[in-house]
Amino acid sequence: MFMLFPFLLPIYVTLRLLLPLQLSVPVKITASFLLFAAALKQQFFMRFGGDFFSPELPQWLIVAYGCAFSALFLLFVFTLCKDVFQIVALSARFFFPRLPRFSPTSRAAAAISALSLLLAVYGAYEAQRLPRVVEIKIPLANLPPEFENFKIALLCDLHISASRRADFARAVSERTNALSPDLILIAGDFIDGAREVRSGDVLPLAALRAPCGVLGILGNHEYYFGPDEWMSFFEEELGIKMLLNAHALISRGNAEIAVAGLADEAARRFSGREPPDVKKALWGIPAGVPIILLDHRPGAAKRNAAAGADLQLSGHTHGGMAPFLSPIVKKFNGGYLRGLYRVGAMKLYVSPGTGIWNGFLLRLFDPSEITVILLTALK
Repeated sequence: MFMLFPFLLPIYVTLRLLLPLQLSVPVKITASFLLFAAALKQQFFMRFGGDFFSPELPQWLIVAYGCAFSALFLLFVFTLCKDVFQIVALSARFFFPRLPRFSPTSRAAAAISALSLLLAVYGAYEAQRLPRVVEIKIPLANLPPEFENFKIALLCDLHISASRRADFARAVSERTNALSPDLILIAGDFIDGAREVRSGDVLPLAALRAPCGVLGILGNHEYYFGPDEWMSFFEEELGIKMLLNAHALISRGNAEIAVAGLADEAARRFSGREPPDVKKALWGIPAGVPIILLDHRPGAAKRNAAAGADLQLSGHTHGGMAPFLSPIVKKFNGGYLRGLYRVGAMKLYVSPGTGIWNGFLLRLFDPSEITVILLTALK
């Protein structure tokens, strides 16, 4: 179904926007062909790149085809909006017959086509650019004085792939280290691709440095490309301590905080993979110690709050990617999209992501980020 849905886009645009226009038959056929060609992105990636999630193709080709598909998607959205407006206008004419009729013109169709393409190019640029740095203070009720202004750098959804290779990983590492964090946390989806083809692109993350270390969890995409292989690579080659339903204690003087990490929900689809278990992850943490929980997806925040977490850090949503997609992304992620939330006594921060999946290279007014979190005592 996921592979067939894109073909609904050119069918709708052709029927509702292209065919009613006063254009010659050859022009209509050519335009229709281009629309359907744009919809073939994933089929093209699988045929020539070998994989749906991570095609091994030149970066320029992935970005160019990504722009074409995004432009088609945006054109579908604008055409749908045009049809809704026409229905409203037609309904209004029932009560006010003198209202003028609305019908699309070739100029209007050309304008929204150009706008769709321009927004797609801008969206791809935002998706591929280096992430900005966003700083936020998060107060915790039981934070020890020793951890006042403790600085955490949060990375998430890097999606290092054929469209964001070693140079991207190196630049993110340098930008993160320049922030001088006390602790670096990576909340899953490091990669897209198998270890044998992607490890060289991921290797620059070994340069990440923080006095209290670098901790991480698996995201759903690691499960698509061999979680055991990537788990060992992250730990042995990059020096990242991976938390799979486990925790680590961070000490400062006589005080401690705990960082726990969960397996991703994707584990349930794979036989023999350990599913998320928050009770196991938190078991053995001393009473009164503040708990920071890494859970790639934000949807289980209520469960994690009930289990005793003080702060949950998540990603997965990519911030919604575009204003008209945000309500859908939010609905499928427990009502959480991006930013800081309060869930019972727990705080939840949802990162919009440090990178983005190359299957949908689109960020409209939704920039990626490296998040700097300053812990402070709740007063």
